[in-house]
Amino acid sequence: MEKVFEIKNKLKVTWNPEVRAIVDTWTTYFITLEEFKNSVLVEGLNHAKAHNGQAWIVDSSSAKGVFSQEIQKFIESDIFPAFLENGIKYFITINSKTDPVTRLTVNQYKSTATASGLQMIELNSVKDAVLWLKEESK
Repeated sequence: MEKVFEIKNKLKVTWNPEVRAIVDTWTTYFITLEEFKNSVLVEGLNHAKAHNGQAWIVDSSSAKGVFSQEIQKFIESDIFPAFLENGIKYFITINSKTDPVTRLTVNQYKSTATASGLQMIELNSVKDAVLWLKEESK
């Protein structure tokens, strides 16, 4: 996997060329809207567009906290439409098994992903997501 972008101690964005997927690995959801916009819409999405990305994997398995309501609204109004417009078909979540508060945040944006038209998949690990994408994109 190739590193795309990082917010130290918060988020690491990588690219998996084998399955053409961005992988967001979160350690905390306590970030600003500007940090979120820059990491997802600017760094991540531009990289995905340049490399014909098909999927976005969000690994929240070690994340703590919740996104602000401002970020939640931005995900619904801007992020998911931008994903669809730029060829992202699959939105895959790896949920937190340790922090129930973080799981609430993930569940909230999962419902908006499905409503926007993205294919929503929930799996247990990034490895499972990569295997699923290998099968799906045959």
